[in-house]
Amino acid sequence: MHKRYLLILMTVLAFFLAACGSSEETGSSDNQDTAAEEKKKDEGEEKEKKEKKEEKEEKEEKATDEEEASPNGGEVMTDNITEQSEGDVEVLYTNEDPGFKNDMDGFIVSVEKYQVLKVTDMNDDMYIEFDDQNDGYVVVAEVKVNNTKDKAMYYPSFLRLQGMNSTDFLTSSRTFVRDEYPKSEVEEETSKYAAGEEVTGLVTFTMTNDQFDVLQSVKPKLVIEGGAADNSSFSDSYKGNETFDFVYGEQQKEEVEAESNLYPDELTTGNLANKTMIFEEEGIDESKQLGDVQVTLDGVQYAEIEPTAGNEARFSNFGEAGMVALTIKLSLDNQSDQPVSIWNLGSKVNVDDGRASVLSQGMVEPSDPQAVEAGESGEKYHVFLFRKDDFESYGSFQLEFGPFIADDGEKMYKGETVTFDLPR
Repeated sequence: MHKRYLLILMTVLAFFLAACGSSEETGSSDNQDTAAEEKKKDEGEEKEKKEKKEEKEEKEEKATDEEEASPNGGEVMTDNITEQSEGDVEVLYTNEDPGFKNDMDGFIVSVEKYQVLKVTDMNDDMYIEFDDQNDGYVVVAEVKVNNTKDKAMYYPSFLRLQGMNSTDFLTSSRTFVRDEYPKSEVEEETSKYAAGEEVTGLVTFTMTNDQFDVLQSVKPKLVIEGGAADNSSFSDSYKGNETFDFVYGEQQKEEVEAESNLYPDELTTGNLANKTMIFEEEGIDESKQLGDVQVTLDGVQYAEIEPTAGNEARFSNFGEAGMVALTIKLSLDNQSDQPVSIWNLGSKVNVDDGRASVLSQGMVEPSDPQAVEAGESGEKYHVFLFRKDDFESYGSFQLEFGPFIADDGEKMYKGETVTFDLPR
């Protein structure tokens, strides 16, 4: 009996030990599974961190490469554009030193710097500025107004961005830069600048995608408007505008520089026609006296012209034979005591000793300045247009300059003219 109890006891003990062993093995397995899961989780987190780090480094490297590839990148000139639009702003082009200046007899307006920006994913508040679209373009320009004169001056204008022609333009505004707009310290009138006052600020142009596309299809100009005067009624104001090629990208900049030698007649500055140079000669420097005015022939340019899109009707009288423009640059030294008008001259070009004569085309000549003041000097660009087939048959050209016309319509200096043989 004793042996039987001992056998039962040993069996129970063996079973108990086996159960404990099984429990320990199960606990060990659970611990191993938990550790494996934690290790796998740590490895996943580590991999995710590594991927994010690599992605960040890749983005930074890409941004650096883009910045190096585009020297005109960089920071936006004002944070207001990003803050107000709540959009993504990309700098497409920056001109650090455009050299644009309009000196209105000591009242000087200049563009110190400008940027071309692409703005996407804008908020709904900006839709009105971009024709109900949530993306578009912004040009922001730093403008300096410097009144070097010893009296207060009035000036209500700033910049125009010109597209197809002189009637197709955008006007600078305060959009995005209301607090940074050039503001005179003369409190009673914002367009009045005190003697010696100098202010600098920002102006902008906003464009839809379509408007920017048009800008890329022409040769855009930036115009610093004239109009400064010493009185609030703007009588006797300095009306002369100054027109400059507007560069918006590196590739287009090369095209602009290649054509920078073209005379600034309205064909060029007004985007009325594209020119292909045939012949030019500078530095002629031949002078003749016409009454109290010394007239100097500086240079000539002959160019085949093709009307730009939308301007074909202006040249319909010339048919489809093609056209050639002769632009003549002259310097005028007014040695008299009164202004001399230069916008209504009756100049003409005589061809082949009287075979034909062609009148100057005022519609494609610069409209300003309209006169040379007493004791001062100025420039005059005369433009003459020819049918291409006629031009090719001509041999010699002679400019008959003048006569000057007074304000009352009478010819000055007894209607005299001066002549210059033109290089061909």
